[in-house]
Amino acid sequence: MKKIVQFNELVFNHTVDIQTQPEIVTDFRISKSSFINNHGDYSPERTSGRKINSKTFSMNIIIDKSKFNCEDRELVEQFVQSNLYKIGRLWAIQGDSLLWAIAKAESVSEGLEEKRGRLSYTVTFYLPQGVWYIADPTATYLEEYHQCDVLECFEALQRPLCECCWCNVALAPIKMCFKCAGERLCEIPRNDLVNQIGNCGNNKKINYSCDCQEPNILTYSEYGVKTALAEFQAMTFYETDDVVIEICGSFTNLTIEFNGEKSIIEGSYSGETTISKGVVKNNCDYLEISKFHSVCNHECTPNDECGTKPFSLKKNNGSNGIVHWKVNPGKNVIRFFNFNKNETQEIRVFVRGIAL
Repeated sequence: MKKIVQFNELVFNHTVDIQTQPEIVTDFRISKSSFINNHGDYSPERTSGRKINSKTFSMNIIIDKSKFNCEDRELVEQFVQSNLYKIGRLWAIQGDSLLWAIAKAESVSEGLEEKRGRLSYTVTFYLPQGVWYIADPTATYLEEYHQCDVLECFEALQRPLCECCWCNVALAPIKMCFKCAGERLCEIPRNDLVNQIGNCGNNKKINYSCDCQEPNILTYSEYGVKTALAEFQAMTFYETDDVVIEICGSFTNLTIEFNGEKSIIEGSYSGETTISKGVVKNNCDYLEISKFHSVCNHECTPNDECGTKPFSLKKNNGSNGIVHWKVNPGKNVIRFFNFNKNETQEIRVFVRGIAL
């Protein structure tokens, strides 16, 4: 059960009150067609990761203008609408986990003031990606929020989502970092999270800054060796492809084996290389998409044993298209080959875990 606690600069447990927590439904994407001469349906899903659809839900919120400074109260309505107008992070608590999703208000209905000094709205939120991201413990901050200075809050709205490559959020048009302010999420005991935010009267606002994000794994190659190994535990509930690898060093035709799947970066490069979503950037230049491709682990020819099997897949071409890495819950292993053995390489891996 998810409890919504914040959208952009609207803190729902302090200056804004949610009358009833919304019902959030997860719809799985399923392909099915009825059998003509049999019971049930044909559904081709097997063991691959399942996909989900976008989400839409509504909730009623009430704004207590008395919780804002007197000189700011005439701006409160504009401030609330400015928050709802912008695409941003919608934050929620689920158990001991803090989650966020990219959200936009699909519709906003203005209600009558039930009491003097109170504004009411019915907001329908749309989550285009449909997934919730697990808050990064090193990039998420809880900041004191005793009373909102509207002018300061308006200024905060001008700090868009994220500019850092490993924080790139699909469907987010503007991406810059918030300042690093407050207490880091990793410094808060998990069983104390619900006491810090999400309850009536709490005075914590959530900030997110990828400037302060630490990698899931930081490792180095050994001098005199052309290979390197990175093993890490991914804090994700379900498999995800939101992974970025940063390499500082030199290599030629670098081969990367990610959980058993091999890919190669053609050419010789040095300096800082960033790999994200099948795109490779070396220093300030992006590589041609054809320079980074997957490598088939097994090739079949008619003379191979597998070529005699009626359902075997024959692959005569050793390369494939855009590389898609999958990070699994739990242990993941990355191997690197063809580093420059005359220097030590620094390797940083960033993973954004997801929930449903």
